[in-house]
Amino acid sequence: MKFKNGVTIPNAIRMLFSIELSEHKEFKDLVYPLVRSKGFLKVIRKKMSLESKKDHLLISTESLDKFYNAVLLQGFFADSKKVKDIFTDKEKRMRAAEFLELIFYNRQSILGVGMQADTVRKLILQLKSDISLTDIRLENPFSELPQLSLNGMTSVMQALLAQSAALSNDESMMAYFLNGELQKAYDVSCSHQPQEAMLMKYHALIQKQYHDAKEFDDFLDNLIK
Repeated sequence: MKFKNGVTIPNAIRMLFSIELSEHKEFKDLVYPLVRSKGFLKVIRKKMSLESKKDHLLISTESLDKFYNAVLLQGFFADSKKVKDIFTDKEKRMRAAEFLELIFYNRQSILGVGMQADTVRKLILQLKSDISLTDIRLENPFSELPQLSLNGMTSVMQALLAQSAALSNDESMMAYFLNGELQKAYDVSCSHQPQEAMLMKYHALIQKQYHDAKEFDDFLDNLIK
């Protein structure tokens, strides 16, 4: 079914990634919250029929590039909120770029996910630049989206954390931190001192955030005693 100025979610996925969304339930469960998230994409609601109370939810053609980028980033970071933050928060966008640089730079595969090393480098440079993620599509380094190829895992981040024993201390520290697991990131940071400037920055940030959080918790505990 075609609509003027809007595309259904299955049609958008078919157009952008040549994937039949109906054949991949877990992928579908990741994609729909992006579209339904208030204010993230421009969406159009069309009545299914005069008698029906249900609407067709359409992605405006103006938002297709942004939708493409969001789905691509979900391949690395499954959590919809983290993905949306990359579009609006420069600091979190840079953290994502630096994490990808640490984990994926010069790699042609990871955890069985095939990637083009040159395209990974281009993607990292795009994220580090000031290009609009709303209007310009990111480079897609995947031979197949991780959402489809990781045997039940929904992102590279999730798969990495499930096999954290195979990661270096630097990789574990960054993965836990980017995934919002401050305690685990702090535990790794206490037993490891990075040597590279970028990692030293995150080591210090993790230590500071952990101690700030602990001080706040201690303050609340004292209030209720």
